[in-house]
Amino acid sequence: MSVNLNGIWAISYLHVSTVMAALEANQFRPYLTGYPDVPATVLEACSSQTDYTIEGYWADRLSIGQDAQVPVIPVTGILTRSDLYGNVFSTDFIISMLYNIAANDKKKGVILDFNTGGGQVAGIAEFVQAVRAVKEKKPVVSSVQFCASAGYWVGSQGNEVHMKPGTVSSVGSIGTMYMHVNRAKAMAQAGLEPEIFRSTGSIHKNRQNDIEPLDDEARAEIQKGLDASNKVFKADVRIGRGTKIKSDDVYTGKLYNTQDSIKEGLADKVADLQTSYQRVLQLSKNYA
Repeated sequence: MSVNLNGIWAISYLHVSTVMAALEANQFRPYLTGYPDVPATVLEACSSQTDYTIEGYWADRLSIGQDAQVPVIPVTGILTRSDLYGNVFSTDFIISMLYNIAANDKKKGVILDFNTGGGQVAGIAEFVQAVRAVKEKKPVVSSVQFCASAGYWVGSQGNEVHMKPGTVSSVGSIGTMYMHVNRAKAMAQAGLEPEIFRSTGSIHKNRQNDIEPLDDEARAEIQKGLDASNKVFKADVRIGRGTKIKSDDVYTGKLYNTQDSIKEGLADKVADLQTSYQRVLQLSKNYA
């Protein structure tokens, strides 16, 4: 069992006994490394062999095809730098793995297997650069079940974007957003009267909190940050997709199904994993 306990949380009395049993059995383990548990023999090999790494271990384990030539890296759940929120690997670890694959002559290319609605902006610029670093040496194909927002920010950088067969595959949601919730009334109803104290001169300290009302200056700062991130987002998509994009309408935050994503230039074709693998091998000949 693995679970992330960051943030505000509670345990229903109905499940206390189950949680207690799991704690006693040491079934809760933090994945602080950004990747799932690996065998002790792997850790020992990494510490004793200079050319053996955790990134290399996972790249080999995830590889398919003859001689394990093409890693298929799952990009799932909420994209975060270090924590695991329904994702197999953290953003930082995938970045590290991509650089490992770029330097590994045994790998013909890589498939990024997307099923994500996006996540944190933090780390995405580095993720984009890592994909581009691989693409300079070998092909990258983005295979999509669901690839939205920050997911598409990264996925658009591949040589090609392939939509998996089926009616639910979709891409897009190009844009940035932030939701602010003021909890002052809810806290008052609960009988709580919070007071905020700031050091002398720290008038701008944490003005975007969930107790004090946002003033115009705070709203302007939020909008400024969103617009700055979105500008980079759109620029990177334009770099990744080039002249394939048919219209600026795709930059409004809309999601597109398979047929429309290909029509608008957000994706290239419909392909299952085996077809994407064969395409990586074909594209790799251009790098010889």
